Amino acid sequence: MARAGALNGLEATTHWRAAEELARRYPAIKVNPDVLYVDNGMILTSAGAAAGLDLCLHLVRRDLGAEIAARTARLAVMPLERAGGQAQFIVYEPPTLNDGSATGPLTRWMTQNLDQELSLPRIADHAGMSTRTLSRRFSNEWV
Repeated sequence: MARAGALNGLEATTHWRAAEELARRYPAIKVNPDVLYVDNGMILTSAGAAAGLDLCLHLVRRDLGAEIAARTARLAVMPLERAGGQAQFIVYEPPTLNDGSATGPLTRWMTQNLDQELSLPRIADHAGMSTRTLSRRFSNEWV
């Protein structure tokens, strides 16, 4: 659809891994990588296989009504509408650890102990500071 120009001037989505490439190759398309599907009336796009199912339920709701869409979702054993968009599925790289920073050694200790309960009080105790000081230091360095 992009190559044929059918999406020019329209909002569209695709799988999050391909969104940047779609936007680069077809600058006339308003690529939205944060949604599961886009409905432009007669032209619709989805963000992958499961998002295609979300789009199908959207079409049932749009064309046949909410009650039939709800029944269809129940029969398909899926939610009528998923919230959250594609961002919930994107794998983010962990931040680079800086042992020279105030929280670097502590962050390294945390990553080496993910199999344990790492509550804020336990982390603060390990760091030898109050939870308030720990929260402030992390906010200053990571947020």
